[in-house]
Amino acid sequence: MLMPSFTAYRGRFAPTPSGPLHMGSLVAALGSYLDARAAQGEWLVRIENIDPPRCPLGAADTILHQLEAFGLHWDGNISWQHQQGEAYAQALEKLKAQGLAYPCSCSRKQWRDHAIYPGWCRNGVQAPGQPVAWRLRSDLGQRPVNWQDRLFGSQTHDPAEYGDVVLQRKDGLWAYQLAVVVDDAHQGITDVVRGIDLLDNTPWQRQLQVALGYPQPRYLHLPLVVTQEGQKLSKQNLAPALADNTHAIRQQLFKALQLLDQSPPSS
Repeated sequence: MLMPSFTAYRGRFAPTPSGPLHMGSLVAALGSYLDARAAQGEWLVRIENIDPPRCPLGAADTILHQLEAFGLHWDGNISWQHQQGEAYAQALEKLKAQGLAYPCSCSRKQWRDHAIYPGWCRNGVQAPGQPVAWRLRSDLGQRPVNWQDRLFGSQTHDPAEYGDVVLQRKDGLWAYQLAVVVDDAHQGITDVVRGIDLLDNTPWQRQLQVALGYPQPRYLHLPLVVTQEGQKLSKQNLAPALADNTHAIRQQLFKALQLLDQSPPSS
């Protein structure tokens, strides 16, 4: 498949439909939307639904309705990750051919006393005949990885310090790290605007981009919206869904703009 040209700005918002959007996801969506519009670029929406057990029926439609209610109108067609399995499989085969992906029978329980996966299956599956995941040989790809974050400045990371990330799970489902890299390349994404909690995913993704011969987007990682206890605002800690009436929507947009260090008019 030919990769789109990386000439004009093209950004994206890529929510997982595990529940409705909340204030934290609004800040990420609004940040990427405004960055694209300021550059007179395109803003795409991708639904990251590669993990069906986490994606209840109707959640994706709820998210799309929320974006429309908040005036965040996307360009082009919605992209759905569950339709991209063939592209992910081709990318994985390319990594296997380079010796950058290997089968792994180990369970998280087996290596729970280690900070990262120790690479026990790098030289052969430890439990032949058992189901296997496919992992990235992070020690063999490009190291270190360098990039200039548009907010946090110069970044230098060694992916091997984060371990051999899973590319395809034992149950056959595709893992986020591979899917997001393939999707960004196939959609011609030039600029990724997302939360700082994903900054430490970027070394793996840059490593994969190099290995697969993909262009490398620019990155801007945004500060997180946190609870009063300092926890990341998320669906896991029961962050309330975004408002659904006009007055409250205006209030939440005002707050989101302030969290993005903007100065919206008070009326």
